[in-house]
Amino acid sequence: MSYHTVDTSRRVIDLATGILVGLRGCSEREAFTELVAVVQRTGIGLGSIARALVAIAGSPGDSVPFESEAFDAWADLLATRTVTVAAR
Repeated sequence: MSYHTVDTSRRVIDLATGILVGLRGCSEREAFTELVAVVQRTGIGLGSIARALVAIAGSPGDSVPFESEAFDAWADLLATRTVTVAAR
């Protein structure tokens, strides 16, 4: 694994953690623990599930692997976000 890949994965994991902090109102540690729990439950790597969460929480665009698994894990949060945004 190259340094660039590690750097990109770390950045994506930080973004995914930030998304969970924002949507759940939890600490960074709790958000990271939640990401790890999804990794353990699904068997998907941390960088991959983080990338999928970032993709589905962001604007529509290119599809990434494991989006359906990420959506299954965080559908409750994303539905709340959609309702909140639509209400504005």
